[in-house]
Amino acid sequence: MRWLAYLILAYLALGVQLALSGYVEIGGAAPNLILLVVIFLAVNAPREQALLGAFLLGLMQDMLTLHPIGTWAVAYGLVAMFVVSMQEVVYRDHPLTHFSLALLGGILCGVVLTFHEWVYPLLHGKGAGQGGAVSLFAGALYTAVLAPIVLGILQRMKTTFGFRRRGGAQ
Repeated sequence: MRWLAYLILAYLALGVQLALSGYVEIGGAAPNLILLVVIFLAVNAPREQALLGAFLLGLMQDMLTLHPIGTWAVAYGLVAMFVVSMQEVVYRDHPLTHFSLALLGGILCGVVLTFHEWVYPLLHGKGAGQGGAVSLFAGALYTAVLAPIVLGILQRMKTTFGFRRRGGAQ
């Protein structure tokens, strides 16, 4: 993977996510564009690079949100582990693959964040978290609907990131 291209994509994804927050919400549900970048990396990159890239994206998002450092990093790391394990059995250019991976990844992120909002107040004696579980899971569906479009565009640019076409070892 070309790390300069990765950093530019991460910067753009984080910037667009931050800039559009509040403008593209539907009923309190917001799409997670960074999750789509994580899925793109996990589908195309070698295992170690995909996991490192997903974890770093999570750390960068943690620095932009009110969540403690590591919350999004763990969530994206788990999503990347799930998607990397399915790399060889999915058709990575199909819109239904994009939809289903984004839906499952969004649900997994929702579970991690819901668990965090449940456990964090118990451990630290502080108030409840920022959002409800319903909006997290509605956001997962919203993200999955956008996934075929965004991941379709990213898949056309995969040679920019140094990803080879499957068929040989990387």
